Amino acid sequence: MNTKDKGDFSEAKALFEFQKYNIPVCIPWGDNQRYDMIAEFNGKLQKIQVKTANEIVDKAIICYSSSSTNHTTNRNLTTYENEIDYFVFYNQPNDLVALVPISVFNGQKQKRFRMDKTEKQRQNSSVYFSDYSFDKTLCVETLHDAPDHSDEGEDKVQTTK
Repeated sequence: MNTKDKGDFSEAKALFEFQKYNIPVCIPWGDNQRYDMIAEFNGKLQKIQVKTANEIVDKAIICYSSSSTNHTTNRNLTTYENEIDYFVFYNQPNDLVALVPISVFNGQKQKRFRMDKTEKQRQNSSVYFSDYSFDKTLCVETLHDAPDHSDEGEDKVQTTK
């Protein structure tokens, strides 16, 4: 799979996650915007940049918060400060998705998110990929009428007394 296909797959995964929560999404026309989509949650329109995060080092997913203007040498990296509100990172090998506010990066061009919460790791200041799942990042009170799946998969049996 080439890099364009990986990016398209990650964007589709992000759209799927937003759809699960009934969050409206708009896609900009063309490829010249610094964001991939706009999603409406927390009472406003949020600019979203989607990134594929398949690089894993020491059980940590490496998430890059910058882009290259020179794709041959990957030099001239620029961050998305003041241009987006959130990243969606998709780790394809583990099928993991995270919704991360840009403020988490604090101007850094990359961050490592631990995959597993072991007892030893919980004691230090590690940042975990699972802490930024859509469930944890989105405030339930602000979601747009999340679908009610409470009776899915249940057999309905009528009983009489």
